[in-house]
Amino acid sequence: MGFTQNDEGFWIKKADATPQKRSHRGSDSDANSEDEEEDTFTRTPSTATRTPNVSRTPREPFSPPPFPSLHMESSSRIPPSRSHAPQFESLEASFGDIKEEQKKLGQQLEKLSLDMKTGFDDIKQLFAAHDECFNLLDKDVRLLKHQVNNNIHVASEVIQATVNDLKSSAQDVVNATEVSMDVDRNLCPLVMKWTYWFSTTWSNWLKKFDVDHPPPP
Repeated sequence: MGFTQNDEGFWIKKADATPQKRSHRGSDSDANSEDEEEDTFTRTPSTATRTPNVSRTPREPFSPPPFPSLHMESSSRIPPSRSHAPQFESLEASFGDIKEEQKKLGQQLEKLSLDMKTGFDDIKQLFAAHDECFNLLDKDVRLLKHQVNNNIHVASEVIQATVNDLKSSAQDVVNATEVSMDVDRNLCPLVMKWTYWFSTTWSNWLKKFDVDHPPPP
């Protein structure tokens, strides 16, 4: 593929302006080589002194470098499919261990959940038993309180009755003393009168009968 000079003095390719798309794999390398040629021959305007009839040596067509041979490597470098079997087996063993550990962990969690449930049930039973004991204790305390209140009431009544009896006895003593004093006060004149009369009469009788007898005390 060659180059030609247009009316403006630029060097352009002889090919079409719109390159067609390559269908084979080497099209990329060909396009790269053509781009390199375009970079080499930049579009610079020709000077006025250039002679249009100067003969140029035609450029040899650019041949792209040959593609490297895509020969396959030796089969020793590519691990065969059966070389993955130990890895798969180790992965399966690891998955098996993980499943086993997961199963054990699940069993432990179930056991822990059962133990917690049993513990909560025991706590509920203890609370129920304590509530029952507290209810019985409260009932006993209330009964004892009623008994103590009754005993205090009875004792208060007995003490009040005793105080009333003492007061009544004291009043009786006072009344008896007053009666005795009244009796003494009322009988004293009579006693003195009768005592004087008896003494006088006795003395007269002793003088009359000439009896020597001491007077009464």
